[in-house]
Amino acid sequence: MKINDIIFKKLVKRGYSIKGDNKSWDVSDSKLWYLTPELSKGFLNLKKYLPYRIKVFDTEFTLIEKNAEKFREVCDADAFNLIDLGCGDGTKAEAFIKILSKNSKIRYCPVDVSQYFIDQAIARVKDLNYENVAGIKPFLTDFKDLDDIIGIVRNSEYRRNVILLLGETISTYEVNDLLYHLSDPLWKDDVLIVGNGYKVGDRFVELGKYRDSLFNDWFIHIVKGLGFNDNEVKIDARFANGRLEWFYTLEVDKTIFHMDKTVNFKKGDEIVVAIQYKFYENEWREFYELYFADVELLKDEDKEYAIAICKK
Repeated sequence: MKINDIIFKKLVKRGYSIKGDNKSWDVSDSKLWYLTPELSKGFLNLKKYLPYRIKVFDTEFTLIEKNAEKFREVCDADAFNLIDLGCGDGTKAEAFIKILSKNSKIRYCPVDVSQYFIDQAIARVKDLNYENVAGIKPFLTDFKDLDDIIGIVRNSEYRRNVILLLGETISTYEVNDLLYHLSDPLWKDDVLIVGNGYKVGDRFVELGKYRDSLFNDWFIHIVKGLGFNDNEVKIDARFANGRLEWFYTLEVDKTIFHMDKTVNFKKGDEIVVAIQYKFYENEWREFYELYFADVELLKDEDKEYAIAICKK
């Protein structure tokens, strides 16, 4: 089994905590979810998962279409960079671009850690041949370089930035940290557009839907990147530490040698591979208003999802 250097470094850097008689390792970093083509394809399979497709993709696209006039009002005044954070295959940006005026002048800037996604997003936007897309400037990187990206794309022709952070991407990060790094380099005329679900009722319920085999088909490539085989681990999901966690429990003892390091795993140890934070509407609003003076929430009919338009 080939070991992935980036995943292994993350494991070693973070180390482990003690949980009873076993160790708990945490490699939950969303940039690892799309590190290889296999992982990227695993994420795209979420579109086939009915609960996620309806609640996130379909709801978000409906909100964009329903509020097209509002988005045109916010975006269409000047030429701007459309910075698509976590661009995926470009479908989120496509839904947004097509509701804007044909007279808009957009430079599309897909940002992702996956070259596979960057290529897909660029191909999608090019194939659709939108009149309002005047250029494309991709960035193969993670969100740690946000400050640089937001500054680099500005020039005399494209001074404004409109940042898309759709598809519940924000919920997989420490929210305050990400919003700070997003808001700090923005100018007064820039706009941040965030799509995210809200908790309604009890915070931690419906755990069963997160145990679908689709998640193992996706996240198994992370533990394979650490040198484990399918039959040596078992996936599960839980609510813990104020968040949703997907984790693998080890079914065997195993010692891994890589990059001049030795890591000993015991049966019963666990590896946390993915997390998602769950907050109520008032909590999300408080997050946004801490960093932005002007916040407008465009909510769906069930009031379980909203697109936030944030300005400084």
